[in-house]
Amino acid sequence: MSRTVLVTGTSSGLGRTTAFALAARGHTVVATLRDPDGRDRAAAAELTAAPGPGRVVVVGLDVRSDTSVADGVGAALQRVGHLDAVVNNAAYALTGVGESVTSAQLQDLLDTNVVGPQRVVRAVLPHLRARRGGLLVFLSSGAGRLALPAMGAYSASKFAVEALAQAYRYELRPLGIDVSIVQPGAFPTNLAASQVQGADTAVLPDYGAALDMAQAVVRGIGSAFTAPQPPDPREVADAIAELVEAPAGQRPERLSVDRFRLGEAVEAVNAGTKEPTDRLLADLGLQAALA
Repeated sequence: MSRTVLVTGTSSGLGRTTAFALAARGHTVVATLRDPDGRDRAAAAELTAAPGPGRVVVVGLDVRSDTSVADGVGAALQRVGHLDAVVNNAAYALTGVGESVTSAQLQDLLDTNVVGPQRVVRAVLPHLRARRGGLLVFLSSGAGRLALPAMGAYSASKFAVEALAQAYRYELRPLGIDVSIVQPGAFPTNLAASQVQGADTAVLPDYGAALDMAQAVVRGIGSAFTAPQPPDPREVADAIAELVEAPAGQRPERLSVDRFRLGEAVEAVNAGTKEPTDRLLADLGLQAALA
């Protein structure tokens, strides 16, 4: 069955790949870009020309603005009529030892990566609640389950996304709305290339050992890129498409997409926390959230 899906942050990376994958599978995609008539014009043209039985409709939407999100969702509904699913993808990476990350940098990161999805969800939920159905997909990360050296700020934003999404899953289940968290590992997208570094570099000389640890993390996770079958961003896009196509009420809470060592660790954390969390909710009489 063809679905209508809004995807944020489609100018490049996983958002763009997901939009193309969904269209290729016959779905209607609302691809949001911050500036489709300006700096994102080329990306908008390529998205609208996406091959496949589905189609891509481009809408301007900046997740950092309440007004832009409200206007963008309104424009999307006017153009496509309804939404079956929303993929909260728009985000960026901020790395560096914690002391080098300024308050302003952390505030901007959280505004995009955490408050951004919240803005989108608040804008679409009245529509989904009225339909008594739909799917919200939150793009987290392996870094949303594991904190590593020089990734504290980015991990903090994704840990927050995990908590926000999990609570929404409990709250919206009785309304017939599914929520799933997708946890990509390391993939060759523009996320790493476009990452922002901590701005206070004056503190770095004392952090030689921590910087060495950070480089070891990069080397260890990046070793997957030289494997015989390296990770392909399409794996994440296909996983999202399968969630969109899955029967209502049967979508998983979390889905790790990483065939390598980071994915193994994330899946272990997922498995280790689910049973005690579900047991706690049941003990509190909240079975409706788990049904």
